[in-house]
Amino acid sequence: MRTRWITMTAISGMALAGCWQAGASAPEGLEEPIARQSYGMGALVGSQLSQDITGVDRAAFVRGLSDAMEGRELALDAPELTAAVADYEAGRQAAFEEQIQAVAEENANSGKAFRDAFATEDGVTTLASGLQYRVLKEGEGENPAPDATVRVHYRGSLIDGTEFDSSYAQGEPVQFPLARVIPGFSEALSRMSVGSKWKVVVPPELAYGEQGAGPHIEPNSTLVFEIELIEVG
Repeated sequence: MRTRWITMTAISGMALAGCWQAGASAPEGLEEPIARQSYGMGALVGSQLSQDITGVDRAAFVRGLSDAMEGRELALDAPELTAAVADYEAGRQAAFEEQIQAVAEENANSGKAFRDAFATEDGVTTLASGLQYRVLKEGEGENPAPDATVRVHYRGSLIDGTEFDSSYAQGEPVQFPLARVIPGFSEALSRMSVGSKWKVVVPPELAYGEQGAGPHIEPNSTLVFEIELIEVG
């Protein structure tokens, strides 16, 4: 925390210094070093708070901040303060969940449309589970057992083409137990023979579902993979 604070202070100082022209007079009320330092700290804290605390009555917020900093008697007693903060957090959580639900519904609809269109393309097989694939190259090796460890090259993307993971980008294949990947990935690999390369479309229920994963895979995302099975270990 101390390192982060020092870094933020240094960055803000450099930004302010960059805007401060040599020989320019100080803004009114900020002629003294302590005034400039205090203003800088206030601006830094305010910038952070503007990102973390939204949807508040600014005048009331500043009043509460000022009362607490000046040691004045607060307008709300301890139970009232606790209830007020709890209500604020509950409101933010409800708004967040509403936003996530809207994103999930949008992804579910766009994903279904994508899968419906993909199903009509030549060479596409749709399994009972909802998994879809097209064989790009047919191999002649063995099929991995459910408990096998496999070595693969793969590229994963969203339906809009955004790539979120790739062993090709890393420059070498990856190895992992088949049982430790998402169900759609595992189901596809279990049907592939060594040397095969498939394009695989994974519905959300066989991927990360309503939870999503990381910064790129939103709730109810349909995923698209190119998978090349290199070796079964």
